[in-house]
Amino acid sequence: MCALFLRQLPNSLARRASAASFAPVVKRAQLTTGSLAQLGALGGERCTDVAAATFRAWHAAIDDAMKGGVTGLPLLRPHLHDQCVFRPPTYYAPWVGGDETLLLLTCASEVFGASFTYHRQWLSPDGHDWALEFKADIAGTGRSIDGVDLVKLDEAGRIIEFTVLARPPNGVDALKREMMKRVPPRLAALKVGKLFS
Repeated sequence: MCALFLRQLPNSLARRASAASFAPVVKRAQLTTGSLAQLGALGGERCTDVAAATFRAWHAAIDDAMKGGVTGLPLLRPHLHDQCVFRPPTYYAPWVGGDETLLLLTCASEVFGASFTYHRQWLSPDGHDWALEFKADIAGTGRSIDGVDLVKLDEAGRIIEFTVLARPPNGVDALKREMMKRVPPRLAALKVGKLFS
């Protein structure tokens, strides 16, 4: 009966109906293409629930941090994989760890302040890969940077890789100097805390 019905449909509809009947059912998020567009994002047509939850948490945390809030970024911790690899534009080697990634994001939010803004944002169809274009001023240095955050999520929707690409070189240099004022003492405290926990 189904084959007879499919033969009576135009070819393009029959192919779609046939493919849909054998496609695995994957729970999809309520984050629609329209709501992604409201956040400035393109793509994510088949965004999974876990990817949508992380994307929403990311934007809520960044919005809070850029307004001087202190509660947003810690709420990101469940969305960061314990072995998250963070590749900043200011260091030659990656940082590994969810706590370390959160520490770097916190310091960066202090350096950028309210000047940090996202512009174009692209998501892979399933929402597990992001490219987020941004612009920010570097503390009181008179320098600014343009950059792209490249984010990869694991199957559970946690951020597993985070790479920041930025330019121009004088802006990246100013960012490095400002981060070096903040990161070393906090990183030392984090390592001591992990030793005794």
